[in-house]
Amino acid sequence: MPILSVGFCAVAVVGCKSMRVALYARCSTRKQDLDGQAQQLKAWATRKGYDFFLFEDFAVSGRQDSRAGINALLEAANLKEFELVGIVELSRLGRSIGFIHHTVETLSKLGIKIVLVNSETTLDYNAMEGRALIGGLALAADIEWLLIQERNERGRAKIRESGVKVGRKPRDISLKAIDALRQQGFGVRKIAKELGVSAPTVWRRIKTGQLSNVSNSSTETDKTVPKPQGLETVLQGG
Repeated sequence: MPILSVGFCAVAVVGCKSMRVALYARCSTRKQDLDGQAQQLKAWATRKGYDFFLFEDFAVSGRQDSRAGINALLEAANLKEFELVGIVELSRLGRSIGFIHHTVETLSKLGIKIVLVNSETTLDYNAMEGRALIGGLALAADIEWLLIQERNERGRAKIRESGVKVGRKPRDISLKAIDALRQQGFGVRKIAKELGVSAPTVWRRIKTGQLSNVSNSSTETDKTVPKPQGLETVLQGG
C-alpha cells in the first residue's frame, strides 16, 4: 500500500474507484496511543472498501481549534477530495461545542457526512435528529474535558498539600560563569541568553550567591530588566 507524505500527515491510498474517505485521529498527550486510533480507522475503511486519506494531530488538545491535521482535512474538504469523514468518536474531532458544531456544519454544506466508527453512526447535520445527536455528543465531549481538568487540578492540589513542589526544577547555573560574563561587560539579559535561562533566574542566582558589583560591572544597562521584587518567593523555575 503506497504511502504519500504531505507535510505533517500521511496519506494512504487504497484501491482506485471506491468512495474516498478522510480518516481523522487525534490524541491530547504524548502518553496516549494515536496508532491504535489510526489502525482502527484504517481497518474500518479497508473493510468498507473505501479509498482513504489519514489526517493526524498528535499531542494536541481538542480545545485548540487550529490544528495542523484538522486544518489540512478542512482544506482537502473544500477541494472535494473526499466524500465522508471517519473518526473513532466525536471527542476526537474536538472538545469545544462551538468548534464541533462549526466543523460539522462546514462539512455538511460541502455534502460531507461524518461517521463515528466505534458505533457505526452517521451524523446527519441536515436532519433534526442528527443535529440533536451532534449537540448531545458535543456537550458530552465538552463536559468530559472540564471533568478531566477538574480531576487534574484536584490531583495537583493534593500533591501541593503533601508538601511536594509542582513544576519545573530551578536551573542551577554557575556563579563563576555569571561573574565571567559580567567581567566581559555582559548585562543580565545577555547573560541569560548566553546561559540559556531567563533573566529572573540569573538575578536569583546572583542574589543567593552574593555576587559583588553586580550593578556596576557591566557596560550594558540593565534598567530594561528590573530586579524582581520578592525574589525569594517567586520564580521557582527559570
